[in-house]
Amino acid sequence: MNWTGNTDSTWLTVNPTGGTAPTQVAVTANSSTLSPGQYNGNVILSSTGATNTPLSVPVSFYVGTLLFNDNFSSGNSNNWTISPLGHAADWSVANGFYSYDGAGATQSYTGSQSWTDYSFSADVKLSSVNNYPGGIRARLNLTTGAGYAVWFYPGSGFIRLYSVGQWSIDSGFSTLAQANMVFDTNVHNIRIDLHGTSIKVFYDNAQIISITDSTYTSGGIALDVSSQPIQYTNVRVTSF
Repeated sequence: MNWTGNTDSTWLTVNPTGGTAPTQVAVTANSSTLSPGQYNGNVILSSTGATNTPLSVPVSFYVGTLLFNDNFSSGNSNNWTISPLGHAADWSVANGFYSYDGAGATQSYTGSQSWTDYSFSADVKLSSVNNYPGGIRARLNLTTGAGYAVWFYPGSGFIRLYSVGQWSIDSGFSTLAQANMVFDTNVHNIRIDLHGTSIKVFYDNAQIISITDSTYTSGGIALDVSSQPIQYTNVRVTSF
């Protein structure tokens, strides 16, 4: 079955623009000429051999203001502060990764208490599929450590979203949601979007958790670590 593909928006492209089914189509959104805001468009697929032609696939795209970005190409972690839990000597930067050796629970944090609605993403590489490598925190209170935490449990096969009231997660938390996940030691992207009371968690850009919660409304970000080595890179915060 022959088909053709196009879009109804200049920021949205498909490749290839035609072929014979079955074919995989790459969809690309280009933000380089767009101002911050919400954009909606469609990928339109047509075929004379189909009864439901043309087929419109909706695409939503948000362009925000970049609040923070660090790929550690500088060779240092000058943009980050170690939490009161310590272990500063157990962090290191090499080959574009910010690495922790698994010496115990702590955080490396950055950002502003005035950050409210934003998307926080990081590429993460585990050293093993054992439990307690940690994860990330968002809307972090830069004084108390309270905020939302996304933690990996490779040995148990799930990701959890927590509400944590202090730096040490061992001192208490509330479980807000959980999603099953198969882990490996390759590089993967973890992302948390916070927009008002809406909290969504993505793994490799696929949404795995969606809840509403109003406990924390603003704050910075943290790389939240524990008893297994873990590496971070391409940390990015974009406002909504």
